[in-house]
Amino acid sequence: MTVSTGASIAKAIGQFSDPYERQARLYPALLTLSPVIVLVFSLYSEKLGVLSTLVSALIVCGLLYLLADFARRGGKAKEPALWKKWGGMPSTQVLRHRENTTFDVASLQRYHAILAKKMGARFPNAGEEAADPQAADALYTSAGNMLRNATRDTKQFGLLYKDNISYGFRRNAFGLRCVAISLCLGSLVWVGVRHGLNSWVIRFQAAATPESLLNGGELTSVAVSLAMLFLWLRYFTEQSVREAAFSYARTLVLTCEAWAPKPRAARATAEKSA
Repeated sequence: MTVSTGASIAKAIGQFSDPYERQARLYPALLTLSPVIVLVFSLYSEKLGVLSTLVSALIVCGLLYLLADFARRGGKAKEPALWKKWGGMPSTQVLRHRENTTFDVASLQRYHAILAKKMGARFPNAGEEAADPQAADALYTSAGNMLRNATRDTKQFGLLYKDNISYGFRRNAFGLRCVAISLCLGSLVWVGVRHGLNSWVIRFQAAATPESLLNGGELTSVAVSLAMLFLWLRYFTEQSVREAAFSYARTLVLTCEAWAPKPRAARATAEKSA
């Protein structure tokens, strides 16, 4: 990679001042393209004079923004199917009485009471929820929407913001998973066939050690492609998205504690004196 191209990429990434835009949208796209980027610059760096200038111009003109938007679209496209498979939106599920493994009964009742007072709506008990689960879910979804709108201050709700970034990163990466795996495999295949299959016969005959079968650029490309392939297969999975989604949903509900009635100072003083 030339100095000018690297500087252009660094400058363009620096323009993503919003951590969510940068970490949840741009980084998944860059990880997806990383095997191809490494392959091009490790195998063809000496022939990239004009192309390097063109890449720099494209980056400056908004290529990274396009990649970030592509990652977001890929992640959002996967979301409805995931929620349906999991049994509903995570922020709705964690407010249900049934099959709730996120909150204990007492805590859930407390959060229901806080949200009911804030929304001016009565929350159902376990029996009422079982009798009409759709109506209950509609209320829980409304509560989740209200919480999201009330917690947009990223400084005040820093933990929630970090959980949101984590979920966005994993969701968007999962949305690009098939593309990323294809690019990893394609990069490995290209290293193998770019000089023709007959070249490998000559290499095997001339190689003194297994490492000498590949030149430096090929070894770099193969190593990065294999590492990224392992990452996409083992880390960017549906389970990793689910974990981040329910972590965010839990933290979102916990923010309602800010609306809980505070004990009076007089009562606290009296208890302290006693």
